Amino acid sequence: MKILLVSSGSGSRGGGEIFLDYLGEGLAERGHEVLMWIPAHQRMDELAQRVSRFARVIRADYCSVYDYRTRTIATALNWRTSHRIAEQWRELRPDVIHLNKQNLEDGLDLLRAADQCTIPNVCTIHLTQTARYLGARIASLRDWIARNALKSYSGILVAVQETRGAALRKFLDGKTNTRAILNGVPIPDLNDVNVVRMAKRRELNIGDADMLVLGVGRLVEQKRPDLFLKIASEIYQHLPASKFVWIGDGNFASRWDEWVKREGLAAVISRVGWQSEVNSFLFAGDLLLHVARYEGLPLAVAEAMAAKLACAVTRDLAQELPLLDENNVLFVDDLPRLLKKLEDPTTLKAIAAQARALAEKELSIGKMVKSYERVYTDASKT
Repeated sequence: MKILLVSSGSGSRGGGEIFLDYLGEGLAERGHEVLMWIPAHQRMDELAQRVSRFARVIRADYCSVYDYRTRTIATALNWRTSHRIAEQWRELRPDVIHLNKQNLEDGLDLLRAADQCTIPNVCTIHLTQTARYLGARIASLRDWIARNALKSYSGILVAVQETRGAALRKFLDGKTNTRAILNGVPIPDLNDVNVVRMAKRRELNIGDADMLVLGVGRLVEQKRPDLFLKIASEIYQHLPASKFVWIGDGNFASRWDEWVKREGLAAVISRVGWQSEVNSFLFAGDLLLHVARYEGLPLAVAEAMAAKLACAVTRDLAQELPLLDENNVLFVDDLPRLLKKLEDPTTLKAIAAQARALAEKELSIGKMVKSYERVYTDASKT
């Protein structure tokens, strides 16, 4: 098939755009022709360069919802933009159009363009939490606009896990043309993991006896780096041989640095900024500490599981993802119990092994791609 993957333009480093990279490469490996339509904004340059290894990249003149002061109000009214984009997509002659949205309200003009094309189309939505839930300004109006646009959309809507899918159907008053497909990640070969692990630990100045705890993600409020720091401090007080590294950038960076300096923990807690390759860090680590406020399906957790790294998450996340349980993750909500388990290397190894098995079975790129192929076929029949 000739598949047009469309980015709503939120940025190159978010989970939703990493999903596009993984999905596109997986589709190309299955023999499909992949086109990637990406807004021309400079924040999308990194993604465009990354996906050019397997896709024909089309950079487009498109103003994302994130660049409008009025947000969804603007995209609800720009019919001319939708018409222009629909003309572009028709000229590309894809067999299917696959839109990628971060949340309920972005890319509504792209949804309208897809409908105008009369080409089979699908839309993945990563975060189905409402604007009201997220505490956005004029939330009721924004949710009303997003609801109307999504209910009018004729294609298949895909959520990234079943809980988010149920929330989407509720938001749309029971609209049934929805699916749930788990995000997939690469499943790395573990044959040389010890060599990579020791090299990265030396680079990070982590001793053989140290326990390395990682945080991975954008350094923004949603990921709750302040809570990561608080828990890191408490783990360190209990386990003095522990070290902590956050991988990622964001607007919380200055506050992170101030907190670490104020608490005198610069030798214990550090950050390394955005990394295009994280597996070497995951191999070097002993635990991923993931405490984000809300997620779709967190790629950081999936990638850590695939790398056979034990993960500590919130029970809220486990409620969102029933495939997570006490056999394959640790929970941060009960800190005394977590600390006790961290003292036992056997427990961490058992959790990591179960996590790897789960990733191989449910969270691989291969399984995700096959699921989307079935959705593309279904969309072509309607």
